[in-house]
Amino acid sequence: MIAWGGREPSTVLLAPPSPPGAPHLGGIYTWVLLDAARRTALHFGGDSHLPQSWNMSSRRLEPKFGHDPEGFARYCGLAVSSAVATLEGFGIVVSRQTALRDDDVSVRAHVRAVIAELADSDVLRYLPAEEKWCLVCRIALPPNAGAEHCFTCGDPLRLRTTRDWFLPINLDEVFRRAAAVEWVPDYGIRRLRSLTNVHPLIRVGHPRRSLGVASPLHDGEVLDPRLVGALGPSLLRRLGLDGPIVAAAGFDIQRKWLLTLLAANHPDALPAMIVQHGTLLDTAGRKLSRYNGASLADAPVGVEPCLVRAALLSSPLGKDLRVAALATVGASRLREKVLNSLRYIGLQQPRAGGIDLNSACEELLSEVESQLKAFDVPRAYVSFQRAVLFMSSTVIPMIRRQGTASYSEVCRRIGSLHGIFYGDDPRLSEIADGLRLLDADCGTTLT
Repeated sequence: MIAWGGREPSTVLLAPPSPPGAPHLGGIYTWVLLDAARRTALHFGGDSHLPQSWNMSSRRLEPKFGHDPEGFARYCGLAVSSAVATLEGFGIVVSRQTALRDDDVSVRAHVRAVIAELADSDVLRYLPAEEKWCLVCRIALPPNAGAEHCFTCGDPLRLRTTRDWFLPINLDEVFRRAAAVEWVPDYGIRRLRSLTNVHPLIRVGHPRRSLGVASPLHDGEVLDPRLVGALGPSLLRRLGLDGPIVAAAGFDIQRKWLLTLLAANHPDALPAMIVQHGTLLDTAGRKLSRYNGASLADAPVGVEPCLVRAALLSSPLGKDLRVAALATVGASRLREKVLNSLRYIGLQQPRAGGIDLNSACEELLSEVESQLKAFDVPRAYVSFQRAVLFMSSTVIPMIRRQGTASYSEVCRRIGSLHGIFYGDDPRLSEIADGLRLLDADCGTTLT
């Protein structure tokens, strides 16, 4: 279990790299979980890093920016700024200093160094392999791929044998490494082991592409973006982040990201915890993916991002869910109960003989915190809901009759837990600043 309260070394949170110019709700789900982990560490007095993680090497950008490096640099800067602003709208605060970006010069240097080390240690190998090959586009597919024609030009694919640099995928070794990782939910590793038709080789380089990290193993090629994205743990270590890594991803990218991550990185750099969530579906039950046009427009219409965030965090991690079924109405009601309860309590003048709010709510709040330590966020949300309902329906009527003796610690804890599920709420800050929730004996202000 992650020691969320430890400040040295800080917990490091890792998302699979994604194109910043195409945000969609499925990616937001991953980032929301990682930001909840970041805020969980802060709640327990710990520290954490949530680096940015972007993949710029999109084949779709090749026609426009393949021969325009200055234009590509401008595009990357604007796309990342827009993406960070989008994340902040959902209460997700990423590091401004640490960014895993394959367009960054220093990150590219680290990537090439890691690739060279993997080749020297025989993790990457120069091997013969069969593949389906397009002579026109020079695009290769695995020999067991179902396609018979190139998806770019439409020409027939031909089977050939070639020699090149590959990352061999040894499933027995991958599963052995996976067994050393803590999985949330715990059956995530069983779903990983159930993968079939896994191609045993991942090509290291791509010919005839100009956007991406130049391969140190083969002149004129760029590295496979999937391999570059899977090197995140090794890159974080080279950037000086030595704390335990918590990675999050949807079940739908196990084959594309997790398998490669577990195969390519040194065991000492692997995540200590992998959090997996279900796949978001549209109203017809289809997976939301940027490849079929998914975007933030798929979010419930007219619903505040903070409520979408809370509804996602309240959903069972292992289950696919339809966006239309997100419990945003319940999230809105719970938020109002939190704010109204804290507002009422803050209007009270502490007095001797009144209700000790800290003792009254201790058991329920401790249950929430215990579940957060295990990073069982959906259950923690339900327990938080139970604690807030208890406070509004049972404790506040008692306060009306007897008054309250002490409440600053409870208000601080509830405010912090509220931030884990909803992000920063300006109305909560207004309550703290305007009403100055003070304890009778120490005069502590809720912050």
